[in-house]
Amino acid sequence: MLAVVIGAGIVGLHVARLLQEQGHEVFVLEQERFLAEHTSGRNSGVIHSGVFYKTGSFKEAICIEGNRLTYEWVDRLKVAHWPCGKWVVPEEGQESELEPFLERIRKLPIPTPSLKSADEVASEEPHLRRTSAIFVPSTGILDAAGYVKALAVYLENKGVQIIMQCQVLEIGDHELKTTRGEIPFDLAINSAGLFCDEIAEKTGLSGYTIKPCRGDYYLISKNPVKRPVYHLPYPATSLRAGKGAHGLGVHLTPTIDNQLLLGPNAFFIEGKTDYDHKTGPADFEKAVQFYLPKWNPPPLSPAYSGNRPKLFFKGEPLPEFTILKQGNWIHLLGIESPGLTSAPALANHVAKMV
Repeated sequence: MLAVVIGAGIVGLHVARLLQEQGHEVFVLEQERFLAEHTSGRNSGVIHSGVFYKTGSFKEAICIEGNRLTYEWVDRLKVAHWPCGKWVVPEEGQESELEPFLERIRKLPIPTPSLKSADEVASEEPHLRRTSAIFVPSTGILDAAGYVKALAVYLENKGVQIIMQCQVLEIGDHELKTTRGEIPFDLAINSAGLFCDEIAEKTGLSGYTIKPCRGDYYLISKNPVKRPVYHLPYPATSLRAGKGAHGLGVHLTPTIDNQLLLGPNAFFIEGKTDYDHKTGPADFEKAVQFYLPKWNPPPLSPAYSGNRPKLFFKGEPLPEFTILKQGNWIHLLGIESPGLTSAPALANHVAKMV
């Protein structure tokens, strides 16, 4: 069977890998000149643990499975990564929420999180604000763009053909008209990320819309923490008021080259490819002052920006990853965070639908 995957992000590449292992002839079509130009390369580079998602949700389960598989793949591909764990700390007024949150996530099938006292945290993180914190051991960091590129090389060595600068223009029953010519297919996978709604519409699957949600980052050239630092999830009342409604809020992430990444923030924009950094440093400086009150940081520098592909159906937001089969098409819609971590598990899910 001739299978075509639209989108050479980390999810599309993992789907292509499994289709090739099933014996299909596989083509991956990527509209950009370079790999990891969009969501797969413009994120925090975190291997997520699955603790921040709705209990019992598909996103929670697929992230937990993907966490284990991601570590296997980055080891296999020799991608730079660090299984460092992360801290979850309370914001002011959230101190009483630490233990209930811990009790909830300790029921998950992940390496057991633990509550550290303020003294224990200070012994490991002397620059971090003095507070009790939850340690989540399964979180890690990685070189996200390097992961995409290493997997692409692996696939090409297996015979998968990755065609760059290949944009889908029209869709027929068993043929795609692209900027690189006509391409026949027996099975097609829509893994187009920010553009998945446009591909779905061309196939006759209507009602789904991607609204790009910007996330800007700042960078500090020195890193004073050993692990990523997140705050507790915002309560539902704060979400209804808009606080943290589109993401996890500004957090601290050490990078593979030992700098400190701040962000992302989150706000909707119009352009899917608008990556101009528009946010001033005030909220990021405030986060540094809150998390690292005694540290005198070097100046903040604007880093990169990303767009989360937020999925809506007939105007209503869909918080879950949405995977639909339509004839000889399988559509992956709204694959935002934790898509990088979930990618190999999402591919397993798709492979069972073929």
